[in-house]
Amino acid sequence: MKIQFKFPIVIALLSTAFSAQALIYEIGLDFSYDKQIYGANRLNSNVSRSYSAGISTYLFELTAIDFNVSSSKDTTTQNERYDAGGGYDLVSQQNRIETDVYGIGIKQMLMPRKYRLSPMISVGYARQFLNYTTDITLENRTTKVRTSGSSGTSKDRVDSMFGAFILQYRVTDRLSFKGSAKTLFPAVEWNKARDNIKYSVGISWIF
Repeated sequence: MKIQFKFPIVIALLSTAFSAQALIYEIGLDFSYDKQIYGANRLNSNVSRSYSAGISTYLFELTAIDFNVSSSKDTTTQNERYDAGGGYDLVSQQNRIETDVYGIGIKQMLMPRKYRLSPMISVGYARQFLNYTTDITLENRTTKVRTSGSSGTSKDRVDSMFGAFILQYRVTDRLSFKGSAKTLFPAVEWNKARDNIKYSVGISWIF
């Protein structure tokens, strides 16, 4: 007797199996901010802001499917004077990178939910959408007239992987505070995982 494999039937059976148990959903919000001042005269700066949100669906007690989205802006400003040639000095340059990231992965709790302090790890695939912009200001050494210009915006898209370690402190049965360290790097380029680590704080809500 020939048995035919029916995909819709399998989906229905899986849906019934998961609906038989009470799924737990968790919403998380995170924010990070970093500012560095550098240069001999402390005229240069690097400012980074990042916002992220995610929703996790716990299919099992400690394991969840994790969907996340983030938006960040990194601004590097250099205000030191350099010889640009042709009788001009470069007196200011600002580079801006705006990044939107969409990711999906697996989140694993490392301790049962009954404990107030819960470490977690999350790994998965992400796609980055990047916008690059550069503005410069030149000054004529003779006339002292300044001219500004912009490179316009260039775009890029990068297939990536992410990994995160999260430490979550439960305040109530539903509300938790958390801190996390997250890396984002081009897919399968494992040697770059430690080059882009960001730290953030946030909250999560279970329902």
